[in-house]
Amino acid sequence: MQDLQSRSPYSRPSSIYGAFTYKPTVDGLRGVAILLVLWYHAPFLFRDLPEFSAQLSPWAMFGVIGRMSLGGWIGVDLFFVISGFLITSILIRLRDGGGSTWVFWGRRGLRILPLAMLYLLVLFVLEGLGDPLKMLPRFEGWAWYAFYLGNIHIAIYGWQPLAVMILWSLAIEEQFYLVWPLLVQACRRHRLLWWSGGMMAVAPVMRAIMLSAADYPATYVFTICRLDALAAGAVVAVIFGNHKWQAEAARLCKRLAPFVSVVILMTFLIPFSPSLPETRPWFFSVFGYSWLAISFAVLLGAILDARGPIRAVLTSPLLMFLGRRCYGLYLWHVLIAGFVTAWLYSLQVGFIAHVLLWLGALVIVASGSWLLFEEPILRLKQFLPYVEKPPVRSESQLVA
Repeated sequence: MQDLQSRSPYSRPSSIYGAFTYKPTVDGLRGVAILLVLWYHAPFLFRDLPEFSAQLSPWAMFGVIGRMSLGGWIGVDLFFVISGFLITSILIRLRDGGGSTWVFWGRRGLRILPLAMLYLLVLFVLEGLGDPLKMLPRFEGWAWYAFYLGNIHIAIYGWQPLAVMILWSLAIEEQFYLVWPLLVQACRRHRLLWWSGGMMAVAPVMRAIMLSAADYPATYVFTICRLDALAAGAVVAVIFGNHKWQAEAARLCKRLAPFVSVVILMTFLIPFSPSLPETRPWFFSVFGYSWLAISFAVLLGAILDARGPIRAVLTSPLLMFLGRRCYGLYLWHVLIAGFVTAWLYSLQVGFIAHVLLWLGALVIVASGSWLLFEEPILRLKQFLPYVEKPPVRSESQLVA
């Protein structure tokens, strides 16, 4: 969930010698991503309601719209692309300004670790109380998720209870955050492009190998199998961070945007999904994540300086609100669904009532999480500033 901040990491100046430019459309795009994830998970979270049966599932009840929700998982891939872009942009500017990678890791830790640990603590307490929400049956893999190895745990032991399983994407991003800064520090822009392109090429090869060796879910959650999305975002960061390439790249992305939008829409309409065997044919399992990564990278490049109706939609109050709180919304959404189901159990109300109450409660909890927990911790970043070196002056300039 990547670089999940209330605002993009460009929102504050790093020092008097440089500033990260805030892109509000990126926050709006994160709002779209979290809506996709919620749309995808809603039928899974409430499919055990009495109104559903083998003949009438949540997906069947709502026809095409319900079936299309099976494609909402791509919101996580969109998060990966955005994270690759934002993190790489920060790291390039940090490297060029002589900043410390340790500062980057410290700031990432402040953003990601506290809320994730709080979430795991709440789950652990509930499990110790006898799992009253029935969300963690016979779960024993706490250490894997506490140390951001949840995706490896799933790859080895299979799918886990959804309340902890959602942490697989955070594990991938944390693993990326540990290694990628070292590579950015060692490479200039052109070589970084080659590395990013290489990662995008390797990912489908690894998926093909993993598919034959371990099948699902390893193909879906193993880090090296999902690097193409993070690398695609890194490519956008490298290209748009170069003034010589920026304008032409933006024009190309805008020309390609209608085409890649159709490609993304196809994922919904068919739908392709990792959730059900019949919706993940071999060619999609190997190449599908790559075409989505490229498509999202093109869309990201197209909206960075978007104008007109597209900018108005992406910077609307709703999407901006959701984008700034997407980390909390993502972490708490499964747990809140469990509380809503338990609370409404005796009232015999239907799926729509559950979803509406769930969304309302989730917004309240995520907002409280942001105001009372996340934001106060983020203020500690003032002790870990991105300090850049001043421009080097020639001897004649110093004399003058």
